[in-house]
Amino acid sequence: MLKNPSEAIIFSKLYNVPPEDMLFLDFSLSGVKVKFPYARVRFKFIPENRPYFKISFQRNIKEYFFALPTNSFSIYQIENNYLKAGKEKIGKVESLSNDTCDFSYPRRRGTVLNLNPVSKSLCHGCKFCHTVIQDAKDREENLQVEAGLKEFIKNWLKKQQKPDLSHLIQVAIVTGCFGNEERLLSWLKMARKILNEFNFSGELFYYGSEITQKESLEEIEKLKPFGLCISLECFEKRTEILKFTKARLSIEDIKKILERAKKKGIRTNFSYILGIEPLKIINEGFRELAPYINSFPVINVFQLHQRQEDLRCKEALSIDYYIKARKMIEKIFEDKKITPRVWENYRSLWYLNFAKEQLTDIRTP
Repeated sequence: MLKNPSEAIIFSKLYNVPPEDMLFLDFSLSGVKVKFPYARVRFKFIPENRPYFKISFQRNIKEYFFALPTNSFSIYQIENNYLKAGKEKIGKVESLSNDTCDFSYPRRRGTVLNLNPVSKSLCHGCKFCHTVIQDAKDREENLQVEAGLKEFIKNWLKKQQKPDLSHLIQVAIVTGCFGNEERLLSWLKMARKILNEFNFSGELFYYGSEITQKESLEEIEKLKPFGLCISLECFEKRTEILKFTKARLSIEDIKKILERAKKKGIRTNFSYILGIEPLKIINEGFRELAPYINSFPVINVFQLHQRQEDLRCKEALSIDYYIKARKMIEKIFEDKKITPRVWENYRSLWYLNFAKEQLTDIRTP
């Protein structure tokens, strides 16, 4: 989308957003060229002292983390441990690796633990999803049963050199579909019980579409602190784009679930894929759902992979689309005092600022 990194400064002045936010958005849209035969890569990124990283250096933000599709036509390439655009070094790259589909992974410098008990690599059906092209490393542990989860936690603590889980602020369940609500609910109860045995008192967070019944939310209330993120993903053509488990929920269904959860003191939001629907639909949809959530939505920029070209809407072929969406969403949430969490999303619209507010917190796993 950008012709070169310096264009980020031009767009920054035009739209009054940090140049870093423009450049990192373009990373997601353009992908990166690498010599490895991977569909996706992930890495820690340390910016060079360039004009388009001025704000990062002013705020002493030295590290970012990205997970990107590989693209042989991208203007960005990784060579000799540097991310470059042409001959210009943009920043240093550390821990470059295949972006595999894992059964567990950390966020927020090890203070958040994500679990994938039901293999995401076997969960297919949503047209935008990239797990189908990731190498599967999420079938090695049996986290679905009590003994397997306990054994995993013991081994994980030993590896992390931690006595217990008291340092974690969240354990997030970001996984494939359980198959039915009762099975999911049973697992969440078991997980909270076991996690508490290891001195975990943080938030148990579920990202998915299988908590739908009023009775389930009554049980979930007992597991607080609890976060519920409904995997909305899109507002229209849901049966065409999403697998049945997600598509079966109408927008009205989702509003009712979120409202009930919110009233029970559960943290609520939804996830959305930005780049597959026109701005008009985004504006209408976000305005409709905003009253039903109490934390900021997880808005993922659509990262294009092979055979997904037809999913990106025509408006999204221009970088202006994403900045207009950014401004639109900022306007919707300006009075709600909720902002994106920088550790929660590596393909976001926001990295340094949300409207006039600076975004802080830990950015690396």
